[in-house]
Amino acid sequence: MRTMLLILFMVASAITAFGQDKIDVVYLKDGRVVKGSIIKPLDADGVQIMTTESDVYTFSADEVRRVAREAIQHDNIKNKVFVHDAEGFTNITTLGYGFGIGTVGDANNNEDYFALHTVNGFHVNRMISLGVGVGIEGYGDYELVPLYADIRIYPARTEWAPFFYGDLGYGLGVLEKNTDGGLMAAIGGGLQRSVNPNLAFVASIGYRYQENTVGTEELNASYLQLSVGVKF
Repeated sequence: MRTMLLILFMVASAITAFGQDKIDVVYLKDGRVVKGSIIKPLDADGVQIMTTESDVYTFSADEVRRVAREAIQHDNIKNKVFVHDAEGFTNITTLGYGFGIGTVGDANNNEDYFALHTVNGFHVNRMISLGVGVGIEGYGDYELVPLYADIRIYPARTEWAPFFYGDLGYGLGVLEKNTDGGLMAAIGGGLQRSVNPNLAFVASIGYRYQENTVGTEELNASYLQLSVGVKF
């Protein structure tokens, strides 16, 4: 009986050992996690790590929170940077829907609107991006083309990262003969879900104000705006 129990214990141990392995993990201060094999150990000059996808990353000592070696199941290994790198030029393209809220002047905001926006931006640093946006918006029987400046702030760099945004620009009534656009402004926040260093999904909610005139009627309006899209 003891022999049988010993054999079962050894088999179970072998199965567990086969299903696990050790992998190097670099935890960064901005929330990123990199998994792979350490090429150059952490010292005053930083650390260098290579993922199983053969991507090599080098981080300075100031960027690193800690380095560890952890046991991970083989079928769960995802050896890559889990969050968007937030460096250089980016594009954010979103679909939006707005609910009219309140009353502005003589206009009752009972009209909804649909929008397609794209923002080409540049990360000044990992927390702030500046960009220029353009879109097309449908307000019932007329359309506007907004052109605006965009700023985004990312307080934390994690797989699920919150952000805040602000837009200021002008809605152009270039698609309708009797429609004049006007000042547009928006402010809000959302969540960014990273897929890899070059792709993330975004969702946001915010307040939107738009001045415009159809014929002789002023239709300045306020909206609660919902948007979903991708960042790459």
